Formats: sequence, C-alpha cells, structure tokens
Amino acid sequence: MDITGSLVTAFMLLGLGMAFVYMFLGLLFICINLMAKYIPADKPVISAKRKAPVATQAANQTQVSPQVIAAITSAVQQYRKARTV
Repeated sequence: MDITGSLVTAFMLLGLGMAFVYMFLGLLFICINLMAKYIPADKPVISAKRKAPVATQAANQTQVSPQVIAAITSAVQQYRKARTV
C-alpha cells in the first residue's frame, strides 16, 4: 500500500471515530436532558430537631483576644517592612 492509500485510510478512521464520539455525546446530552425533565429530584429531608452548625458553635465559643490580634498585626507590619527594604 502506498502513502496515499494509508493517508486516506487514516483520515477515514479519524472521521469515523470523531463521528462516533459526536453521536455518543449528543445521545448522552439528550438522555440527561430527558432525565432532568421527567425524573423528579429528591426532596430534602426536614428533621424535627435541627442542630446548629458546628462552625457557628465553635466561632461563638472561641474569641480571639485583642493582644493576639495586636501581636499578629505587628508581626505582619514588621514582615512587610523587612521585605520592602
């Protein structure tokens, strides 16, 4: 087989593969849209007693003291001053 025949075969396989992938993705897109349209979504379960989120409880219990904030601010300012010089 010469180079021209090999290139024609390669391009035919390339086109066939791309067409197959395009058709598969199109079918997948159609199926997902139909499922979203006709299958109902799960409803959220609402329990009788709801707990407060853990992050909110932790934030309310731990307070950062003003001395710690002042120390962090001072350290950041010293770092920035050292970096610019």
